[in-house]
Amino acid sequence: MTERFFWSALTVFLLSLTGLSLEIALTRIFAVVLRYHFAFLALAIALLGLGFGGYLGLWLRRRLSEEKMILYCLVAFPFTILLSLFLLLYWILPVSPNQFLLAGAVSLLPFLFVGGGLSLLLSRWAHWAGRLYAWDLAGAALAAGVVIVGLNLLGALNFTIALSGLAFLAAAFVTAFKWKLVLFPAALLTVAFAAGNDRYQWWDLPPVRGADPQFNKPMLAELADPAQKSRIVFSVWNAFGRTDVVASDLTPGLLHAFTDGEVPATLIELKGGRLSEGLFLMESLMGIPYALLTFPLEGNRRRPLGRVLSLGAGGGADVVAALIAGAQAVDAVEVNPGMWQVARRFRHFTGDIFHRPGVRFILAEGRSFVRTSPQRYDLIVMALTQTATMGKTGLALVESYIHTLEGCRDYWRALTDQGMVALITQEPFLALRWWLTCLKVVVSETGKDESQATRHIAWWSAGQEEQKVSPYRHLVILSRQPFGERWEHLLRTVTQRWGAMPVAVPGVGFQDPVAAIAEGDLSSDQVVQDVLWKVGVWTAPVTDDAPFFADLSPRIPSFLWQFLMAGLGVVLVFAVVAGLQMRSEGVPVSAVWFPTLYAAALGFGYLMIEVAVLQRTLLLLPSPTHSLALVVASMLAGSALGSRLSQRITEGQLTKWASASCLVVCGLGISLALFIGHFSSFLQVQSLLVRLLGLVLMSFLLGLPMGVPFPTALRLSPTKWGVPVPYLWGVNGVTSVLGSMTTVLIGRTLGYSKAFLFGGACYLLAGILLASWQQLTGGGDGDGD
Repeated sequence: MTERFFWSALTVFLLSLTGLSLEIALTRIFAVVLRYHFAFLALAIALLGLGFGGYLGLWLRRRLSEEKMILYCLVAFPFTILLSLFLLLYWILPVSPNQFLLAGAVSLLPFLFVGGGLSLLLSRWAHWAGRLYAWDLAGAALAAGVVIVGLNLLGALNFTIALSGLAFLAAAFVTAFKWKLVLFPAALLTVAFAAGNDRYQWWDLPPVRGADPQFNKPMLAELADPAQKSRIVFSVWNAFGRTDVVASDLTPGLLHAFTDGEVPATLIELKGGRLSEGLFLMESLMGIPYALLTFPLEGNRRRPLGRVLSLGAGGGADVVAALIAGAQAVDAVEVNPGMWQVARRFRHFTGDIFHRPGVRFILAEGRSFVRTSPQRYDLIVMALTQTATMGKTGLALVESYIHTLEGCRDYWRALTDQGMVALITQEPFLALRWWLTCLKVVVSETGKDESQATRHIAWWSAGQEEQKVSPYRHLVILSRQPFGERWEHLLRTVTQRWGAMPVAVPGVGFQDPVAAIAEGDLSSDQVVQDVLWKVGVWTAPVTDDAPFFADLSPRIPSFLWQFLMAGLGVVLVFAVVAGLQMRSEGVPVSAVWFPTLYAAALGFGYLMIEVAVLQRTLLLLPSPTHSLALVVASMLAGSALGSRLSQRITEGQLTKWASASCLVVCGLGISLALFIGHFSSFLQVQSLLVRLLGLVLMSFLLGLPMGVPFPTALRLSPTKWGVPVPYLWGVNGVTSVLGSMTTVLIGRTLGYSKAFLFGGACYLLAGILLASWQQLTGGGDGDGD
């Protein structure tokens, strides 16, 4: 191995590390400003730049020397990171935040050049593609961990600036000495500026001058409305997201903590630490479950309240209510680490609510905590836990696992004999979906029919006046014990006392559409179809395999279909354009279709399997952020080893090994489709160490054979197929993004487990193509190293 190759490999490693880290950091920035689906679209467009970079390298091939092409791409990469960040923050997002297509186009620039640089370096060393691609995958694997550290230390904005410094450093390794004199100082200056900006905040996300609720988050809409008189008083970034505390002159005794600008958590001012300052909470729907648990059913003696679990504790409002009600112990579970920093920063304002006697703050994902905790609770409360957030890279929509059928079953099993689960939401159809979810769980856990099971569930809506001023609009309570005759007086008293409207309250009244279930006239499935027919809303319960709780649309969002079709069109157009260019270079057009289809199948298949694994293992660790990072790092590390091992195989044997690897991946995809749910359930009840090791081992072993087929294409393309490496890189990159979107479509319609079958089918197709090519041509002979 030459010294020149080593520096090229190190550059590829750094470029890959920077590219994936940039992808995630930009996702976090977009997630603060745009609604999740528009942010997802903008980032997906930007990620196409990685594939387009291959096309750029192909186009420049005949116009510039290889050295100049690599130089221009690598030097342009860090500059365009800073340029796109400036344009986004000072031109597009604050002035025209609804121009998400323009935001995506601007974000495409740095990815275009890093994709071009990587494809050109791989083309230069095509005969060592197995080794070089292993460096690429290793850099991406490391990025999965580096990005968590970087986001926690610097936040998304400053981390993005620091990444430009890393990109300057990568360019310096393979450029001439005169460029090193510029690039090394530039790397130091940008990293220093990022560190300084983190401390002194010279540059931050600017305020949005005008907010459209269709595109922007509620926090930005509130800040842009002068009538609200609101301002940000504290902000903190971490790998989970950005947390902002907003104060308003209209509500001096309250602060609101927004996670990525979504539904706020309330911080209540407890002057002098007095819980009585939060008594107004008990006047809202939040007070009803405590009344049902503590008001006497017989006689005049108040019933004691044991342990309460708050999922999504936020600013501590649930804790205040529980302590006012006399709870003996409160477990406050919160997935966002930023909320703990908010709690410490405003502990004097909130009366240090999380450090009260009997209160325990747990930083964990709610479902993971409930499954592994030995505690049993009198009350599990979830207030306004429905948010729409982005996932690891914007490649898959992350919806709430808190509200699935499996989640509801977990809560039922974590209750005491007299326990209850209370969910508070703003949306009536989400309340209906949860009511139907609870009904399914009661039926499965007790064996009762649906009419009898309705006695375990109560649903109230707030009065019209309260709905105008309070986000606590709909309350659904699931009770371990049925609301029998002895409950009727208390249920009527509570309904009248709180001025609530009984939607489905046993002994008080049932409204349509659930009244038909209580009376035994319709099944829950028939009610779902009836609601769909009448109002066009899909309210069937969701599962962990398709956890789109907040998505009430009966159809897949049109923008996903449109983007998928547009992406396919782009692939075809570039294939035709590239084919015509290669024809002018003497490459027959008939020779292009096979490598195009092969690279596309691998691009689709890899991302479909990866995203499906991410979704189905999200709950195995206490932090979903760390679960995602661990899976991505392990799978990419396995693929890096597979790529490196493929370099040891001679070209004459390479197609056989690659075909066999494709078949292995296909078999693993089928196995995961059948058993991933059982595997996750098995790991969930094991110790944290066993879960961690099981997740790493599964992901690594899955990635190992997945790392062989694509470097095979990179090695064979210039010598056997007559197709330029940048072209195959472009096809693989573009179809990878399309593969991730297709996985979302499959997850939405069939469940993420089925995505393993489609991913496996893509690898099966790739294996068949290779085997057919070898049979037709004889495969050829050659040496590996």
